[in-house]
Amino acid sequence: MSANSANNRDGHSRREFLQAGSLAGLSLAQVLRLQDACAAEAAKQDMNCIFLFAIGGMAHQDMWDLKPNAPAEVRGEFRPIKTNVPGLHVSDLLPGVATVMDKLAILRSMTHGKSDHGAGYHTMMTGKEPVGGGFLVGGSKNNNQHPCLGSMVSRLGKPGPLPPYICAPNFQDSGGPSFLGPSYGPFVINADPAAPEFSVRDITLPTSVTSERNQRRQAALREVNRFERRVEEISRQEKAFDAFYEKAYKLMTSAKAKEAFDITREPEKVREEYGMTSVGQCCLLARRLVEAGCRFVSLENGHWDTHRKNTYSLRDLLCPAFDQAIPALMNDLEQRGLLENTLVVISTEFGRTPKINDLIGRDHWPNAFSILMGGAGLKTGQAIGATDKQAGEVADRPITPQDMAATVLKTLGIDHSAVMHTPLGRPVPLADGGKPVTELSG
Repeated sequence: MSANSANNRDGHSRREFLQAGSLAGLSLAQVLRLQDACAAEAAKQDMNCIFLFAIGGMAHQDMWDLKPNAPAEVRGEFRPIKTNVPGLHVSDLLPGVATVMDKLAILRSMTHGKSDHGAGYHTMMTGKEPVGGGFLVGGSKNNNQHPCLGSMVSRLGKPGPLPPYICAPNFQDSGGPSFLGPSYGPFVINADPAAPEFSVRDITLPTSVTSERNQRRQAALREVNRFERRVEEISRQEKAFDAFYEKAYKLMTSAKAKEAFDITREPEKVREEYGMTSVGQCCLLARRLVEAGCRFVSLENGHWDTHRKNTYSLRDLLCPAFDQAIPALMNDLEQRGLLENTLVVISTEFGRTPKINDLIGRDHWPNAFSILMGGAGLKTGQAIGATDKQAGEVADRPITPQDMAATVLKTLGIDHSAVMHTPLGRPVPLADGGKPVTELSG
């Protein structure tokens, strides 16, 4: 028996379980069931997530929820094609994704009430609709009112050797930690991994800082910390930044972290399978990061706001790279034995209007839209929920962003019904009353 099979995920051997069980008066069958339960719980704790956010609003009726019998101004120019799951269809824009639909589930009945980008992004990244207006994606008016899923995982999930929450290639304010504080915010990669000069800042010490000088600085920092611990009144924000800098130092001195971020270590063939595009190389980098121990990787894929030339934008600009990257990611995760421990979410802030507008585009539509989930032992190869004949309203099984958040948290081994507290003690439910999508339970 190999070392891996002889030990459970917590490092306890079968012999230790049997000895403990005999002392407790348990039968062999009971001991083995207990061991399996412990191993399953440990595996759940080690779950990771790759959260790909298509910024702008994917046209669900052109990609995931086609209506071939609708009028021409509704159905558009694309047609449904078969996938590798009998009876499940996607758009002819997505022949690559069609080959991995057994690894994904389409949630066709997503719905919420926010029709502008910033509020929609906040809603889908946090599982809570914001209060008030003034939300601009990437703008100074953006107000992160609720911790995003990545920050919840960073705060409540099991830590690993890498930062628990990483964003690439950019960061939107609504994807932040809110009242949890900066130590639970993301490590942000402000660079495109598809660029020839791609590099990740802040993972190496400055060349001006010698080893001896760095050791002196660390010794001084320890003295300051000891002094601070004797001071009764230290603000929460200062403590958060202290934790932040401690994590940053560990990252800069970790050889494993540097290797994980170095996408050039991948064989050229693998990089080409993902596609030498932003979405392709971001997906490959995400696979490297979860493989190295990151718990939540948030990927931004932009420009899906097709108010004009919707058909041209999807067919020629957006879907080809996306359709190459997604099957490459799903197949690569499976081949490396990572798919069972990695939740893949393909989200967007809302859908598009049923009718094509005068600019041959589609406008914002939060009433009904689609997202996808796969991996992590979910029951995939299915479509959950349904929209009406024009893909404009939910006709069956409405799913809210709160439900999505509850599903993500539960899948990652976090109690979705838990309550956090603000610095002033106000209780804040994690998933705002959402319920996990039971149809996904494996």
